Amino acid sequence: MRNTGSNLIVFDKVFVPEENIGVRRPRGAFHPMWNVVLTVALPLIMSAYQGIADAAAGIARDRAKNALGDPHLPYLLGEMENAFTTSEVAYESMVAIANNLNFDPVVENADNILKRKTIISNAVKEVTAKAMELSGGPGFTRATRLEQFFRDAQASQFHPLSEKKQVHFSGRLAMGLDPIDLTGKD
Repeated sequence: MRNTGSNLIVFDKVFVPEENIGVRRPRGAFHPMWNVVLTVALPLIMSAYQGIADAAAGIARDRAKNALGDPHLPYLLGEMENAFTTSEVAYESMVAIANNLNFDPVVENADNILKRKTIISNAVKEVTAKAMELSGGPGFTRATRLEQFFRDAQASQFHPLSEKKQVHFSGRLAMGLDPIDLTGKD
């Protein structure tokens, strides 16, 4: 993402003593540590995207006040507001699951966090897209910042798990299966 300072770091000739390795897990397997990592990390990560949606919606609302003669404006603004409310409700629910770090480290919590991450990601992308549509051509100028918010919102889908992987994970759990198929048979 532009302006985040997310630069590539390469560690070369680094030694990590055996006693400093906290967790070992088989590659590709779902380790119970993910129940903690996902429940703690994703509300923090998604707060940035909720902030992007909030900022984009604010700009769009302000711009809408200056275009009162457009009969389509209430529909666009209403669609944006619905998407914003969806992201807001999902985010508040995600924070409630993390419960100020007082939660059980179970796969059901990780699954619920992942489902909400997908809902938030999709809603934030819709908020920024509607804000751009509502703003028209000026939305693509750097002066409005909407073009940056629109691009930055797209990155939300790349945090674990991507939508298709999350749907597969959640579907397997709903079927009573392990969240990750290690055999390749089902």
